[in-house]
Amino acid sequence: MNISVPSSLSDCSPEQLTKWVFLSSGDINLDTLSDSLDFRVQVVSIFSGVSKPKLYNADAKGITDAFNHIMTILNQPYELKAEVFIDGQRYVFDKEFEHITTGAVIDMKLIESVYDSPYEVLSILYIEDGMKYNQVDDNDHVMNPTAKRIEAFKREFPGDEFLSVFAFFLDRWQKLKDAIFALTIAQNQIQMMKTKDELKKELQILSGSNGQPI
Repeated sequence: MNISVPSSLSDCSPEQLTKWVFLSSGDINLDTLSDSLDFRVQVVSIFSGVSKPKLYNADAKGITDAFNHIMTILNQPYELKAEVFIDGQRYVFDKEFEHITTGAVIDMKLIESVYDSPYEVLSILYIEDGMKYNQVDDNDHVMNPTAKRIEAFKREFPGDEFLSVFAFFLDRWQKLKDAIFALTIAQNQIQMMKTKDELKKELQILSGSNGQPI
């Protein structure tokens, strides 16, 4: 069986890399798992597009060679350039995550799983140079709709840039969610104290201005 896998990290698709990130995340020991032939089949399946049942019919050496190649390219050094050029258009990612617009935050929160929707995440992070996320004109028409970016990124998006921004995004997004959660808790506590004080004042009014029975 001829097993075809990406020749370099940049040739890997966002879908392949998100599956890899999900598979390799958590408290797992990759060194131990790498010795498992079944794990190797799973990884090769992700990057070759060949189903696991079909790969079980391939010889073990072919699986091992493909797996070792994949591990080699995944360990290649890469850095976040924060820009990509697709069909002559420059798309830019703002590393200052706090600059993300309100609409982008809302749309990001609507994504149920970032692992299942890599192109939706990219379409929110990478915006046409000189524009804002879903920027509107004087008639409130969106000039750069998300759907067009998704189509462009599905056609072409460098794997090394994706892996860089996805790692950056997961870290910053989790911190932002933690900060929002902490803020929500604090606001709820303040509201509870305010409600408690208001209830106390109402009880005092019902019992008399000095808190004594009328």
